Amino acid sequence: MQTTRYRISYLVSFIITETVAHTAERSQSTMELGFGKGNNAVGSAAARAILQTAQAQETALENEMAKYDALLENDDALEALRAKRIAAMKEEHAKQQKWISLGHGTYSELGEGQNAKDVARDFFDAAKQSERMVVHFYRTSTRLCDVFHKHLSKLAPQHKETRFVKINVENCDNEGGGAAFLVERLGIVVMPTLVVVKNREAVHHIRGFDELGATEDFSTQALEYVLGIHGGIFQPEGQEVPTELLEVQGVNRVKLRQKGSSRYHDEDTEDIY
Repeated sequence: MQTTRYRISYLVSFIITETVAHTAERSQSTMELGFGKGNNAVGSAAARAILQTAQAQETALENEMAKYDALLENDDALEALRAKRIAAMKEEHAKQQKWISLGHGTYSELGEGQNAKDVARDFFDAAKQSERMVVHFYRTSTRLCDVFHKHLSKLAPQHKETRFVKINVENCDNEGGGAAFLVERLGIVVMPTLVVVKNREAVHHIRGFDELGATEDFSTQALEYVLGIHGGIFQPEGQEVPTELLEVQGVNRVKLRQKGSSRYHDEDTEDIY
């Protein structure tokens, strides 16, 4: 292992030295443009700067390799690192299993079980158990709701940190019940509507497709991004705004920016309890 390390170190040093020497030679020759010693001095200064930078990089590489060597030679430190990684993996696995047990990873209907007549109870129970939820209020008679069904079915297994559910509000105006209560409580006035729920609070409404380019042909990635900036799912660090969403302004007056991780919320953010 030591032999391999020194071979790598020697090879890196050789490459850096040869590169710097060649660069310095070129700097001194090409900087002579007929203006005398002043120009040569500039070339020499440039060569020295390059050499210093290369030496600093080599030193940093040597220090990093030394750390790994020390770790590999220290059984206790290596075992501690291994135990830490195993513990982290177990913790992540337990978290994933808990999410799955709560219905995360699938796109499911609320109000189909024993509380079918009171979907509001299912909704409140789910909000208590899951830190994040994306709730699709839909009608079977509204064709555009199928667009959200398609994309949410794809996102649910990709984002197990969030529970994705749907609530059928067909005929709730006539029949009343839990669905009608939720429609009134959460201000559902457009079909389809997605409600982002975080820590038992309805933090944002996506009404129709205005935030998604004002078209039903938006991509799953576009919906993923919009849900991410509103806290509905974990948003990858540095994620770029999909081209289709640039400079979009919708019903909720949300202007999406090309870069940044700023969160935007509706003015009507409210506790759902």
